[in-house]
Amino acid sequence: MATATRLRTKLQMLLQIESSGFALGLAILFVLLSLALPFWSISRTSGGVQDIGSFAWVSFTTERYTRGAWSETTILPYNSPGFPYSDTAGVAGNLYVLSLVFLVVLAVVLALFRFEFSRKMPTMNLLILSLVVLGVALFALFYPIVAIPGAATTDVGTFTIGGFWGTAQPSPGVSWSWGPGLGWWLLLVGVVSGVSGAVLPYLKSLRSMVPSASATRPST
Repeated sequence: MATATRLRTKLQMLLQIESSGFALGLAILFVLLSLALPFWSISRTSGGVQDIGSFAWVSFTTERYTRGAWSETTILPYNSPGFPYSDTAGVAGNLYVLSLVFLVVLAVVLALFRFEFSRKMPTMNLLILSLVVLGVALFALFYPIVAIPGAATTDVGTFTIGGFWGTAQPSPGVSWSWGPGLGWWLLLVGVVSGVSGAVLPYLKSLRSMVPSASATRPST
């Protein structure tokens, strides 16, 4: 009976490591994909012309639509002379650096969990790892939400960008809209998956510290 209990405990520990590793691997994949996609976009419509600008890692892409039909695409590096969204581009660069840091943290935690000793890692160490992942993840995710409105307002100069997403009509016949791009949404998925993968071993470790009913039942 004792042997079966030990085997069951080892199997549960293995499953928790594998589940955590899968979640962390999935998070790494989504964060990598987010680096290749725009994280925020802003659109200006005047008359029958709509310009949709997307902020990527090092460049700004503008799609122009005339009366609903695509007419041209322009790609400008952030270091182009007279680039009109320099402050927002600075936020974009910082976000991608934070995403890379988050990616490195995820890779390090995944590597630690793959080693045999991680299965016997003290609960406090697992808590510290979880907090590190959580802190970096939330900072990378919420940094643009806080920084974008002020930076974009400075760049536009004619009205206030009131949030990470929204709409405005500062003058008759001219409307603006803005919001997160696919890159930010993929980063969000990566944050959820990465934090889950980092926290799971800690939660399992807490469960293992709770005595089972059979262990606490007095022998007769």
